[in-house]
Amino acid sequence: MWFARGKQAVREFLDSARFRDNPRIRVGTYVCLAVAMYLILLGSILPPRYHFKAGQTSPVTIVAPVTAVDTAATEAAREEARKRVPKQYVQLASVETQAIQSLERLFSTAFQVVPDAGLTKAEKVATLAASAPVGVTKPTLQLLAGMNLTRLETVQSVSEHIVRVLLGAPFDEEKEQQAELLIDRQMLPYDLDRVSQLVVQNVVQSVLRPNMVYQPEATQEAREKAANAVPPVMIQKGDVIVSRNGVVTAAVLSRLRDVGLDRSGPNYSMAIGFALFIAIAVGLLGIYIERRSPRRRLDNMGLIITALVLVLSAIMISVGKGVILAGGPASIPYLVPMSVGPMLTTVLLDSSLAVVVSFFTSLLFGASLGFDYWFTFISFISCLVGAYSVAKVTHRGTFMRAGFLVSLTNVLAVVTMHLLSGAGEPFRSFSLHVGLAALNGIVSAVLTMGILPFFESAFGVLTAIHLLELSNPNNPLLRKVLLEAPGTYHHSLIVGNLAEAAAEVVGADPLICRVGAYYHDVGKTRRPLFFVENQMTKENPHDKIAPSLSHLIITSHVSDGLEMLKKAGLPKPIRDICATHHGTTILWYFYNKAKEQDKNGTVKVDDFRYPGPKPKTRECAIVMICDAVEAAVRSMSRPTPNRVEGVIRKIIRDRLEDGQLDECDLTLQDLDVMVGAFMKTLKGIYHARIEYPDLDKIRKEVAR
Repeated sequence: MWFARGKQAVREFLDSARFRDNPRIRVGTYVCLAVAMYLILLGSILPPRYHFKAGQTSPVTIVAPVTAVDTAATEAAREEARKRVPKQYVQLASVETQAIQSLERLFSTAFQVVPDAGLTKAEKVATLAASAPVGVTKPTLQLLAGMNLTRLETVQSVSEHIVRVLLGAPFDEEKEQQAELLIDRQMLPYDLDRVSQLVVQNVVQSVLRPNMVYQPEATQEAREKAANAVPPVMIQKGDVIVSRNGVVTAAVLSRLRDVGLDRSGPNYSMAIGFALFIAIAVGLLGIYIERRSPRRRLDNMGLIITALVLVLSAIMISVGKGVILAGGPASIPYLVPMSVGPMLTTVLLDSSLAVVVSFFTSLLFGASLGFDYWFTFISFISCLVGAYSVAKVTHRGTFMRAGFLVSLTNVLAVVTMHLLSGAGEPFRSFSLHVGLAALNGIVSAVLTMGILPFFESAFGVLTAIHLLELSNPNNPLLRKVLLEAPGTYHHSLIVGNLAEAAAEVVGADPLICRVGAYYHDVGKTRRPLFFVENQMTKENPHDKIAPSLSHLIITSHVSDGLEMLKKAGLPKPIRDICATHHGTTILWYFYNKAKEQDKNGTVKVDDFRYPGPKPKTRECAIVMICDAVEAAVRSMSRPTPNRVEGVIRKIIRDRLEDGQLDECDLTLQDLDVMVGAFMKTLKGIYHARIEYPDLDKIRKEVAR
C-alpha cells in the first residue's frame, strides 16, 4: 500500500507544474547531460595508451585507430633514395681553354726555336722547357727540338684535337687516371710515326685536368629532392601494429608513437578539446530546444526524456568502441544501432527534435571512431530514416517496417562508401560490412520496441502505441461506459470523430484528441441517469431535486472522471482533457431554473459554473468545443447545414467571449477552419434521410 501511495505521489509531482516548468531543473538537466555525455564518451574519444619497452610481449592485439605516416619506414625509404643519387658536378669550359692555351704556347715556341740554326739542341730544349706545361718530359722536348716544321704542325694539330675531344666532354678523376689509354684511342685514326705518338701522348697528358667540379650544395639538394619524392609509408587504419603475444620491437614502438598510442602521460589537450566539443554541442541543442515555438515547447519531463535518449545513445557508442579496443573486429561500428535514439525521440516527443538528436549523436559517433566522416554520414542518414519511419505509428509492426527501411538505407550507404573509395576494399570485408549494416536496422527496431515500454511506464509518456491501446473498446473504462451509460458512449464516439477531424486541420495531435474524447465523460457512469443522453424514458430525475443539487451532480462528473482516470493510471494529457472539457462554463439551464424559483434574488451566475480549469492545450480546447457542438447539434429538431453551421459558430463565439480559450494557443484562423471540419464530419452523421413508406398500409392496399 505504501509503495502504491509513494508511486502515486511521485507521479503527481512529475505531472505538476512546479516540476515541469521549474527553470532550475531545466538548467540542471542540461548540465547533467553534458557531464554524463563527457564521462561516458571520453574513453571512446581518447586513444588508449600503451607503455611498452623493446623486447616486451604485447598482451593484446593492437590495431591502428587512425591512418598515419610510418615515420621510421618512411625515413628508411628516403635515406635509400638519397644514397641512390650520385654526386653532382659542373663542367668547367675554362679547363679546356687553359689546356689549349698551354699547347699553343709550347708549339709557338717550338716553331720559333726549332728552325733557328744559331741555337744548339740543348739551348732549344731549354727554351722549350721554359714554355712547356708541367709534366712534359725532357725526352719529349728533345724529340720536339729534332722535328721539322711539318711534323710539328701535325703533332700540334693532333694534340689540340685530342684535347678538345676529351675536355669537351665530362672529364673527371677516374678518366684522368685512364688518360693514357684514352689518348691512344684518340690517335688511332691518325697515321703517326712512333716518335710523334710519344710526343702527342706526353704533351696531351700533361695538359689534361678534370673539368668536373664537385657541387656539395647541389648534391645535397638533389638528394633531398629525391627523398621528398618518395611517398610516405602509411599505417592504414585497422592495420595490426602488434599481435597478441607478439614481441614489441623498436619498429613497433615507432608505429605506436605514429598513431598516438604511446603516451607516457594523460592527453590533457584532447580531454579539454572534447569538453569544449560537448559544451558547444549541448549548448546548441539547448538553444534549439529553448527557441522552439510555444506549440512545440518541451517541458522539463520532455527535456529529461531527451537527455536520457542521448545518454542511451552515448552508452551504445561507448560499448561499440569498447569492443574494438578489447580486440574485437574493427567492423563492429556497422552494427551499432544509432537509429534507436531518433526513433525513440520521434515516438516519445516529435520528429523535428529527432532530426536534431540524429545530427547530435552522429557527430559523437564519428568522433568516437577517430572523427571518421563516413561513420557520421552512415549514422546520420540511418537515424533520419528511422525517425521519419516511425512518425505515424499505427501498430507495433510499424517498428519492424522502420527497421527494414533502416537496413536498406545502411546497405545503400555502405555501397556508396565502397564505390567512392575506388572499390579498393576486399570483397570479404565489403560483404561483412553490408551484412552488419543490414542487421543494424533489425537490431534497432527490436531495441526500440523493447525500450519504449520502460519510458512509457517510468515517465507516463503518452505514445501513439499507448493511445491506440487505450482506444480499444475492450478497455475496462470504455467497456464500463458502454454498458452503464450507452448514450454517453455514443456521444463520446461522435465527439472523438469531430475532435480528430478538427485536430488534423489545425496541426494538433489527432490521436490524443480522439482518445481523450473517448474518456472525457467516464465520470457520468457514477450517475448515468442524471444525464439526458442516458435517459430512456421521459422521466427526468432533475425535475425532483433543487437546481443547486442538479448543478452539483452534473459538475461532479468531471471530478469523478478524473478520479477514475487517475485510479486506472491513464496519462496526464487524457486526464487534462477530462478536467477541462467544460472549463469554467455556466450551466445555464439550471441557473435559469434556480432564478425562476428564487424569491429573494440571491442566485448568482458564478454559483452554476464548472470548477475548471480552462483548457491550456489545443487538444483540450478542441475536445471542449466538440463536446458542446455534438450536444447542441444532437438536440436540434431539423439540423440543416445552415442551422448547424450557425450553431457551431455561436458555440465558438460564446467560448471566446466567456474567456474559455484564453489560456490555449488556438488562433481565430484555427477556429474558422475547424468549422469546416465539423461540417464535413456532421454531414456524415446527421445527414438527411428519406421517409420510408408504411409497409402495413402497402400490404393492405395490395390485398384489396
